[in-house]
Amino acid sequence: MNTESLSQLTKKNQEFIHIATKQLTQDGKSQEEIDAIFDEVLPSILDNQEKGIPARSFLGAPTVWAGSFTPKEEDKKQQKSQKNTNPWLMWLDTSLLFIGIIALINGLMLLFNSKATNSGIFSILSIGFGGGGAMYATYYFVYRHLGKPKGERPGWLKSIAMIALAMFAWIVLITVINLVIPAGLNSNLPSWALFVISLAAFGLRYYMQKKYNVQNSLAPVQN
Repeated sequence: MNTESLSQLTKKNQEFIHIATKQLTQDGKSQEEIDAIFDEVLPSILDNQEKGIPARSFLGAPTVWAGSFTPKEEDKKQQKSQKNTNPWLMWLDTSLLFIGIIALINGLMLLFNSKATNSGIFSILSIGFGGGGAMYATYYFVYRHLGKPKGERPGWLKSIAMIALAMFAWIVLITVINLVIPAGLNSNLPSWALFVISLAAFGLRYYMQKKYNVQNSLAPVQN
């Protein structure tokens, strides 16, 4: 901290610096960090002092101002709880959930009944990724608005129409995939392969949730 600049301060501004320094020390700031903070703000304090404006007038209460340099536990929790609404991540998150569930159900059916009909790999992927897209569309047009004031939410007719359109597009995609992809390429998988796909999908989704904290497109947003 520049001691020469400090000596030029009025008593009120010196008191501001003293209180702020005490608060920064209590917040665990090192002397180097404290010096860096004041070296940056002292020129502004001196400039305003010449105009007759004390530091408290433009920086606020010294304890509050000093406290702003240290994130509080509430702020950390809020940052942690803030969900990532990146469209691609949300789409992939829901798609992996669907793929994991579908592969698991098919695997269990085949495990208990070897003659059971199960979905081929392209069918599973089309249901999963198509479903992820449909659910994101539902989130984007309906779910993310549910916590907003009534005037900012889409009407029920529009909401129902968007959900129906998303579901219709999903069904069309599955139908087209099943018609276009040759049966040889979309053949049934053994139960162990289905369990591997399911485990991989759930594992990747868990990793994404931990790393990116992705918003679940199936959950309404409460603002």
